[in-house]
Amino acid sequence: MAEANTERSELKRIMADLESIEFETGSDIRRYVETTRKLSRALSMELEFSAQELEAALRELPPGDGESRLAMRRKAKSVTRHLRRCAEAQRTVGVEAVRTWASLHKHFEYLVKRKKRKKALDLSA
Repeated sequence: MAEANTERSELKRIMADLESIEFETGSDIRRYVETTRKLSRALSMELEFSAQELEAALRELPPGDGESRLAMRRKAKSVTRHLRRCAEAQRTVGVEAVRTWASLHKHFEYLVKRKKRKKALDLSA
C-alpha cells in the first residue's frame, strides 16, 4: 500500500513537472520530450511486468469443469494480451516523443541549433 502511494506521488510529481513546462525555448521542448519519454518507458515496463505476473497467477488457477491446464494457459495468455498491447503502446509514445524532438530539429533548426562559441584568443603565448 505504501509503495502504491509512493508511485502515485511520483507520478503526480512528473505530471506537475510536465504541466509546468512552457514551450518558450528549445531546451523547454527538449525537457518536455525527454520527460515524456521517461514516463512512457517506466509505464511500459510496469505494464509488461504486470502482464507477466497476471499471466502467471491466472495459469495457476484450477481449471473449470471439463477444462484442461492447456486451456487455462490459453485463457491466461488471452487475458494478458491486452496489458502487453498497453505496454507496446507506451513504448510507441516514447518513440513518438523522441521523433517530435527530431522533427522540431529538422524543421526549425535555425531556432534550436546550438550556437558555436568563438574561441578566446590566448594572448599569453
